[in-house]
Amino acid sequence: MSIKAKKETKKRSRRKWAILLALLLILIGSGIAVYPYARTWIFEYQQRDLMNKWQLRIAGIGGYQNSTGQNQNDADNQQNGLDASANDDSNGLNSSDLNDNGIFEEDANAAFNVNYALNLMTGTLKIPSIDLYSPILKGDTPENLNIAICEVADSTAAMGGIGNYILAGHYSRIYGRHFNRLHEVQIGASVFISDGYNIYEYKVYDIVHVKAEDTSAVILNTKEREATLITCDYSVNPIGRLIVKCRMG
Repeated sequence: MSIKAKKETKKRSRRKWAILLALLLILIGSGIAVYPYARTWIFEYQQRDLMNKWQLRIAGIGGYQNSTGQNQNDADNQQNGLDASANDDSNGLNSSDLNDNGIFEEDANAAFNVNYALNLMTGTLKIPSIDLYSPILKGDTPENLNIAICEVADSTAAMGGIGNYILAGHYSRIYGRHFNRLHEVQIGASVFISDGYNIYEYKVYDIVHVKAEDTSAVILNTKEREATLITCDYSVNPIGRLIVKCRMG
């Protein structure tokens, strides 16, 4: 083979590898761009599956265990806290934990175990103004906070009851997930919390940005029927808290 032919062969080989490398980089770039949307779709699919199974459990259909509905009087009788089963989670956060440590950072790679979540699900949270519809889990452990919005262990009220029903959630890095859009909520917005039998409508009446050590000042007990939503607030330095206060009308 002549020297000229060898050079042409080498050029074609380099062009071939350059094209292959370019295609590989395009595929990698496309994968990186699509990955967040794929994760969001998978999460939403798993969450819908959880919601559907929970509704079947509430209705006692398909072999899922039925549970007893909670009426307003039941909620009032639990003014001093959630029922015993909701408070037996020794790993849950309480107000002092929130003050000292804050809400744990979300594990973006955490697995979503639908059956695990179903056993801890106590209701749903819906905020139409930010298109949020989320399960509520008992026990605000790091594992549970990766899955859904969670009941804080030292709430002074049951869902819908007199006192302060406190929910914590991650300020997720995925748009729309958990409390990622909670900062968009405005005064007067409706917040719906349901145990599957009753739907309790609250109205947002105050929005507070505080440092982590000041959290307890805005989650105190009350004689009103209130709900408090808490998430991280990176606009406060050091890392603070965004607290949305709601009251039943």
